[in-house]
Amino acid sequence: MNWNWKEHNKEKSLFRSYYCSGCKQSKTCGLLTNWNSDWQGYCCACYFQSQQEESQEYSNYQLVYQQKVSKKKAKDRQLLLLKNYSGCSQCGSKEVEAYSLYENSQLVCQPCLMKKEGGASGSVSFLERSKWYKRYWKIALTEWLETYQKLPVNAECADNWLKNREHLKKCDCLEIEVKELVEMFSNSLKEYHQKLEKCSCKKSEKVRVDNDYSANCESCKKTIPIASKKRIIKNRNDPRFWGLAIKEKVLCGNCLESKKENMPPLRKAEFMRYRKAKRL
Repeated sequence: MNWNWKEHNKEKSLFRSYYCSGCKQSKTCGLLTNWNSDWQGYCCACYFQSQQEESQEYSNYQLVYQQKVSKKKAKDRQLLLLKNYSGCSQCGSKEVEAYSLYENSQLVCQPCLMKKEGGASGSVSFLERSKWYKRYWKIALTEWLETYQKLPVNAECADNWLKNREHLKKCDCLEIEVKELVEMFSNSLKEYHQKLEKCSCKKSEKVRVDNDYSANCESCKKTIPIASKKRIIKNRNDPRFWGLAIKEKVLCGNCLESKKENMPPLRKAEFMRYRKAKRL
């Protein structure tokens, strides 16, 4: 008899339970995240919240524009710094460590750093940058930095300059880019919100955690055993079980006892029985 692995895996998958990697509380339907490999395994609500937080950074046009202007000026300064670099005084190399240049605007010899520390983020040289701009933007990097002391906004801006050398006098490419960026995030968020209304993620009634065997009290960080390998918190460690409406979802017995005065009378009596029997 031939074993049908395809049918076996199909039957096996019927009993799988995939919970959101973010909140651990929802079985994912994949409506918003099935196309994005970086967010597979997250429920629609968690993904929408992340997009909402990211969109906040692009909700203010003036703020985004100022950030873009400052980033562009910093990039221009870094390339000017790299252009004027005469090379390492020790080995003569013109390759600099990329992280030091882009994050701190410092010229640190990459080969020397590799020998000294045994590692570096990567190398960058003016020759390599010049080749990149010549290939993708069709411009001579040296000419731009010597003549204008700055670069085009983007490839389209460079193309407009190649067609019309007066383009820089009336260049509004950065404003257009920022407007398109703000509009794109706004439209994407609206689209996600419409899809979220059709979401079929199923929320769990139990509190779920990351570990197969234990969890940590959210107040004192004490280790607490969980109910099973399904990563479910025991009822006794769930504040909701004791009638407590608090933000913490997992608490040990000692931390629960500090809040027992807020428990309903019957739940409080049951809690004291648990404590006396040393079950909590």
